[in-house]
Amino acid sequence: MSRDGAGIGGIIKSLGLVFGDIGTSPIYTLTVIILLTKPTSDNIIGVLSLIVWTLCILVTLEYGWLAMSLGKKGEGGTIVLKEILRPLLKSNRQVAFITLLSIIGISLLIGDGVITPAISILSAVEGLLLIPGLEKTNGNILILIAGIIAVVLFFFQDKGTERVAKAFGPIMLLWFIVLSTSGLLAIMESPEVFKALNPYYGVKFLLDNGVSGFFILSEVTLCATGGEALYADMGHLGRRPILRAWYFVFVALLLNYLGQGAFLVTHPGAKNVLFEMVLSQSKTMYVPFLFLSIMATVIASQAMISGMFSIVYQSITTRLMPMFKVDYTSTEFRSQIYIGFVNWFLLVAVLLIMYEFKASSNLAAAYGLAVTGTMTLTGLFMTWIFYLRKNWRYHSIQTWSHCSSIVTTPYYEGIKVA
Repeated sequence: MSRDGAGIGGIIKSLGLVFGDIGTSPIYTLTVIILLTKPTSDNIIGVLSLIVWTLCILVTLEYGWLAMSLGKKGEGGTIVLKEILRPLLKSNRQVAFITLLSIIGISLLIGDGVITPAISILSAVEGLLLIPGLEKTNGNILILIAGIIAVVLFFFQDKGTERVAKAFGPIMLLWFIVLSTSGLLAIMESPEVFKALNPYYGVKFLLDNGVSGFFILSEVTLCATGGEALYADMGHLGRRPILRAWYFVFVALLLNYLGQGAFLVTHPGAKNVLFEMVLSQSKTMYVPFLFLSIMATVIASQAMISGMFSIVYQSITTRLMPMFKVDYTSTEFRSQIYIGFVNWFLLVAVLLIMYEFKASSNLAAAYGLAVTGTMTLTGLFMTWIFYLRKNWRYHSIQTWSHCSSIVTTPYYEGIKVA
């Protein structure tokens, strides 16, 4: 497949490499939010509306349409935005400022890369507590299981993203189909959740809840975790297959979030929303779904790890980070790489995070901060780039017009006649 190819094969590869993180956000997003607000019908519709429009604005608009139009040599990410912005700046002070911001952005992305495997894998493993007989499983046992899964994942990273994507793509395709189906079944019981497509209910929720509403909004951004992978992983597969795969993923996520909202309307006491919804729909399919969710969270971690390799490689080439040994894992794409130091550093950090925070819900605030900070800096860089490019083009046109008028004006028109 060529870099610009966006056939079925390229889309499925994108599902495996890019969309694992955002694809598993339904496991924990509503579960965390519902801890902060009463599950009344109005609140549920309001939160769902915020989720829908966060996906539309932050992921589709900011990353899918705007950020991915600012690639450099087919690659994307915070460092790429810095390199695009730097030649447009006029002073060394501005260059130093964006360099500082890019270092902060890299730090937030590394934090995101550590928290993503921890919260994703832990949240899926916690689904074991709904299986009869396992309700009282010790928390340390869950952490041990999650840790073993993380170790296995990181040991396979040197195989290359191409092979990983081929293996994981079909699994993520099945995951999104299951999410869509489960969501549709729940929506049929409470179709009023379609009101959440109207942004009015999201704005109303924020106004009605005041300051607490904006604290909840900070947790709503969890639904967009992994959105930055659309841009950061451009160098692995190219823009077109990633963007086309996103439209499919967006519909699947939309149906599942609406389905979870519908389930909450009829089951306001639910705590682990997605897993309880699936359990209520089919007890016999719950265990297979649990295993599928664990596999999906492993893939979610893979998406962020691939993004980490890209970000660190860009930092090395722009001298923001020291030299690390880089292995090229593909003869087709030079941007498909493996960095051993980064891989093992992330593994150790993930295991420490799991042991320290114990439960996925304890990681939500830190995760939201990393995601919000990263997206804010990306938005700032993009806005600055588009503004300066517009001004640069305007002044270029004015200068060109002025030079053209000088060239085409007869020389004697400029001679003063006595």
